[in-house]
Amino acid sequence: VDISTAELALVAARLGGIGHISDAMVHDVSDRRFDTSYIKEKTRQYKYNINNSDKSEVKFDLAHLAEATRLHVGKTMEAKQGNGMIFVNCMEKLTMNAPRETLQVRMASALDAGIDGITLSAGLHLGSFSLIEDHPRFRDAKLGIIVSSLRALQLFLKKSARTGRLPDYVVVEGPLAGGHLGFGMDWAQYDLATIVAEIRAWMQAEQLDIPLIPAGGIFTGSDAVGFLENGAGAVQVATRFTVTRECGLPEKVQQEYFKASEQDIEVNNISPTGYPMRMLKNTPAIGSGIRPGCESYGYLLDGNGNCSYITAYN
Repeated sequence: VDISTAELALVAARLGGIGHISDAMVHDVSDRRFDTSYIKEKTRQYKYNINNSDKSEVKFDLAHLAEATRLHVGKTMEAKQGNGMIFVNCMEKLTMNAPRETLQVRMASALDAGIDGITLSAGLHLGSFSLIEDHPRFRDAKLGIIVSSLRALQLFLKKSARTGRLPDYVVVEGPLAGGHLGFGMDWAQYDLATIVAEIRAWMQAEQLDIPLIPAGGIFTGSDAVGFLENGAGAVQVATRFTVTRECGLPEKVQQEYFKASEQDIEVNNISPTGYPMRMLKNTPAIGSGIRPGCESYGYLLDGNGNCSYITAYN
């Protein structure tokens, strides 16, 4: 939780770049940063349901979700210095037992709190633009999406066309990214440069002038320069920053990152989300058997109260 911290994003912005914060588990982040008690209150409210496999009654308080988001985003924006920007990463996969309602609140509250931009991730986001098209900052803030294929971008643009608004940027994430991947277990058959070139060619044919931002496997300065020289608007780097002091990753884990070689990394199917994941082979998550805490958290509950993590645990 909170690996991409406000402190890390603020440094990136101060140096003229774009730093991302995340709204994942924003209640927990707020409790840690601002001494609120959202998790404790939600746990108390639904404690009676902990041993019940039916989680349909476990709902998020939308007012609390808005408050936590505004706190997290607002305090970060108040501290921003320099000429850079701060964006928030919004994952569609966080369905929260009310997918449309909670995503709308998360995005609208971030805009209310002054965020510079929103990056739509972990999903196709076919209806996400329509959820905030009536917000006064819909055409003012920067809005972008992460895709891993031309097809995904085409679907998004087709479904979002009715709002009369194009994304301000497209992050193209390749198969060498850390964490969850937008590919199947055949990920090794794909190549970031090839995907970027395919999308660029299609956009040129369609006369779409949207900056492309390659991501996933940008390991060196030479990697970045190579993409920039071939027309990329920017590059996105994430894993390289996990070992900084500003990152929320515990120091012990950072040392494991430092020590790891390519042979210590694997792509597996242990994530109940259905997406392959790239991780260290010795990660504690593998085989941990930790019981999901849906009453306290429940960020992956679908609209019917089902959770892939509970299914996997049982």
